[in-house]
Amino acid sequence: MRRVGGVALWRGLLQAALLLLLLGGCERELPAIAEQASRPAKLFRVTAEPAVVQHEFVGRVEAAQTVDVSFEVGGELVELPVRQGQALRPGALVAALDPLDFDLAVQEAEVQLRLARQDLERKETLLRDRSVSQSAVDDARAQFELTQIRLSQARKRQADARISAPFAAYVTRRFVDNHTRVRSGEVIARLLDLTELKIVVSVPEELMATVSDDRVVAVSARFGFLPDEVFPLTYRDNAGEANDVAQTYDVSFTMARPQRWNILPGMTASVRLELTESAANPAVTIPVNALLGDAAGGFFVWVYEPQTSKVIRRAVQAGALLAQGIVIDSGLADGELVVTAGASQLQPGMRIHALGETGAR
Repeated sequence: MRRVGGVALWRGLLQAALLLLLLGGCERELPAIAEQASRPAKLFRVTAEPAVVQHEFVGRVEAAQTVDVSFEVGGELVELPVRQGQALRPGALVAALDPLDFDLAVQEAEVQLRLARQDLERKETLLRDRSVSQSAVDDARAQFELTQIRLSQARKRQADARISAPFAAYVTRRFVDNHTRVRSGEVIARLLDLTELKIVVSVPEELMATVSDDRVVAVSARFGFLPDEVFPLTYRDNAGEANDVAQTYDVSFTMARPQRWNILPGMTASVRLELTESAANPAVTIPVNALLGDAAGGFFVWVYEPQTSKVIRRAVQAGALLAQGIVIDSGLADGELVVTAGASQLQPGMRIHALGETGAR
């Protein structure tokens, strides 16, 4: 019984000692925030400027130029080396007719021209001897000029028996087969000029009525099979009349054809149009990581005071989320500094030292 009583006594003394230590700890005060070492933080200078809004459209890829090639003369095809889906260099042969008849016509015209020249020269010599009249010489000269014209026509028909690519072309379709007889004007193949691509989007009428050149920040295209690639676009033209059903206008943009990717007409693209809002209603935009949420569901930021190097908590009203950040509808003024990196570790009145300052673009 004596041993048990000693253990109970010892436990009581230990509990009393622990209680005294806890009471002593409660009496000690934590260091004030003002006395704590300053924390590093990055700052962002608020600038009130027109907000940038984005519009997304589905666009279709078209060739900048489409040409249906045909012969201006008729005949039998003897060469048709092109294939659908083939890329051609400028001047490459597309198709050729049997040249025999055209070559013979040129030779005949050359012989007639030689005879007409000889006749003209002979009569001019006789005119000097007064053996022929001036009218006979004039008739010979007219015949000579006619044979020159016939030779030029024959040579043109000879040249027209061959079709060459007028530009760096892509053969999208071939309409005839080789060794068939074709008529003048019959389409042989369809060529696309892919040195420059055209992307067409349908724009609502209200946007067409309000967009001006000074509001356009950027226009770009993205393709689903190339998620990491962005292609800048340049405005080309737009339709003057709206679609009867959708009441939209076709607007065309151009882009240089990329060398790495085989982007072809008929493919779809996502076109992003970035516009500034009216300059009369400037907006404050801050980086997303500068905005913090509170327990009540609201938002706040840490505003840096350069005079004291301290931060204060400021409630703000958040607006639209844009590509360059989030719009603050109220709570911040132009020129104020807000904390971005390190904002989640701050407390009211805490002293910070800036690691750097950025601003709105």
